[in-house]
Amino acid sequence: MSEADALLMEEPESSAAPTQTGDLPVDWEFAERIIRRLKPRNLQDVYEMAARQSKWGGMLITLMVVVWWLLIGLDDDNMNSGISVFFGLDFGQAALAVMVLSLVSALLTEFSRDIGKILPSTAAGGMLILAGLYVAEPLIASLFISSYDLAVQDALWRSLRLGVLWGGMTFGSKLIVNAMLLNWLIRFLDSNEYDFSSRDGGNQEMEPRLVPSVE
Repeated sequence: MSEADALLMEEPESSAAPTQTGDLPVDWEFAERIIRRLKPRNLQDVYEMAARQSKWGGMLITLMVVVWWLLIGLDDDNMNSGISVFFGLDFGQAALAVMVLSLVSALLTEFSRDIGKILPSTAAGGMLILAGLYVAEPLIASLFISSYDLAVQDALWRSLRLGVLWGGMTFGSKLIVNAMLLNWLIRFLDSNEYDFSSRDGGNQEMEPRLVPSVE
């Protein structure tokens, strides 16, 4: 399990307030990055954003699975033509590879942005390039390789379908990650006396809500 997954799965504990030197505990820094990037206005907005992004992300990824099933799995393409030079995948396998690579690269990119790690983002970049190569390969090969066994029109149709899967899975995965981050933020806010609704455009540091002392 990656560091990002572990951080999201664990229950946020009540954290100490920031010190006078401005240093923040790890959970507070993570919550600060989420709020600065997604810019919720208040706690209710966090709940609404989490529900909305989770719903649209799930709908989009499901739609991409339907697109793959109807336009690739049930299509009359000859899978034995236009074999990819990258790992020898046929068109159906290349489409699945594009979906998986897009999903994983988007997850790693969004997580690495918030946890501040370079390695996941580097791996995501490599996956993104490989997915892009699968998308562009049919069209480029039909235009510039005379021995390629697909007509330009058929190759364009393949690249178009792969591009739709690439973009849809990437954007849907981003929405799902945002929903997971907001869900973690909700649990963090529930565990800490915390108020960020008075922040001016997200430029102020987070401050704990002041609770009257009981004498």
